[in-house]
Order: sequence, then structure tokens, then C-alpha cells
Amino acid sequence: MTFMEKVKKASRSLVDTGAKTMLKADIQFLEREIKQRKQKFGVEVYDCMLLLEIDNEMPVEEKELKIRQSFDRARKDIAVIQAKIECKKEEIAVLEAEMAAASASASKGGTTSYNIPPSSGNVVMSDHPDEMEYGFGGLPTRSKN
Repeated sequence: MTFMEKVKKASRSLVDTGAKTMLKADIQFLEREIKQRKQKFGVEVYDCMLLLEIDNEMPVEEKELKIRQSFDRARKDIAVIQAKIECKKEEIAVLEAEMAAASASASKGGTTSYNIPPSSGNVVMSDHPDEMEYGFGGLPTRSKN
């Protein structure tokens, strides 16, 4: 292995390690974002329930609907963030596979072949499943008998 090949290998390893570290930091920020959204949901529901407790004119079904809407918004926001986390984890897995393949190739002196792990199959949706034409139908709701 020539000096230039060693330099290229070392710089590639450094870049990949830096990218992996950045992805892990991004995951930490996204997990913090999920926690903040859950806390915001708690405040929203508390405020909503406080107002609904005062309003005795409103039917129970309408009160439940307001709380449900708040939960659905939070669930949608959290699902989007979780999908971003899964994408970052897949990117890390790809980087690790590339790094392992490059390391194995360098030790063998052969060409590089990447065994990239398959995608987890997660799909990022911008709408709530109940609102989608071909969604899974959402969670079961109580009948209004």
C-alpha cells in the first residue's frame, strides 16, 4: 500500500467517524424533541381539560373529541420525529457497513464490496392514518351508543 493510499484510507475513516458522530448527535436532539413534544401535549391536555371542566354546556362527546384531537396531533408529530430517528439509525448502519467493508478490503488488498443492511421499511407519513386514503385505519374508537 502506497503512502497516498494510506492517507486516503485514514482520511476516509476520519470522515466516516465524524459523520457517524454527527448522526448520533442528531438522534439525541430528535429524542429530546420527542420528550419536549410529550411535555407540550401534557400541558395542552391539562389546559383543555381545565376549560372543559368549567364548560358544563358542552356535551361529553365533544369534550372527548377535543382531547382526542390534541392526542392525535401529538402522536403525528412524534411519529414523524421517530421516523427521522430510524433514518438516522439506518444511515449509521450503512456507514458502519461501509467502514467494515473498507477495512476488510484494505486488509485483503482487494476491491471494496459493501454489504449494506436492508431498510427497516418505515415510511414517513405527513398525515394521520385516519386522514389518509389508504391508511391502516388508526386506533379503534369507542362507539357512540
